[in-house]
Amino acid sequence: MSANGATRNFGERMAVNTPIQGSAADLIKMAMINIDNRLRKENLKSMMILQVHDELVFEVTENEIEIMKGLVKKEMENVMPMAVPIKVDIGIGKNWREAG
Repeated sequence: MSANGATRNFGERMAVNTPIQGSAADLIKMAMINIDNRLRKENLKSMMILQVHDELVFEVTENEIEIMKGLVKKEMENVMPMAVPIKVDIGIGKNWREAG
């Protein structure tokens, strides 16, 4: 244990945050795989194009918007049984700014 308070605090934050961030990364990867499988199985034209931290960006055809909203929400919120439910918000727009 460091006598330097800042160094000690940094170490404590890392010890707490690393397992949480790693678990979140695992969950989103699992959700991405499940979503990709559903896109293929259901022969949808929409595509997953980008992941940024805990966000996924899709290119969605106009006639698949409602299907994709339900599919993505279901797969992300139910990726794994959790004591505290995962909440997913969905935004739609012609670009990332509009969707946010």
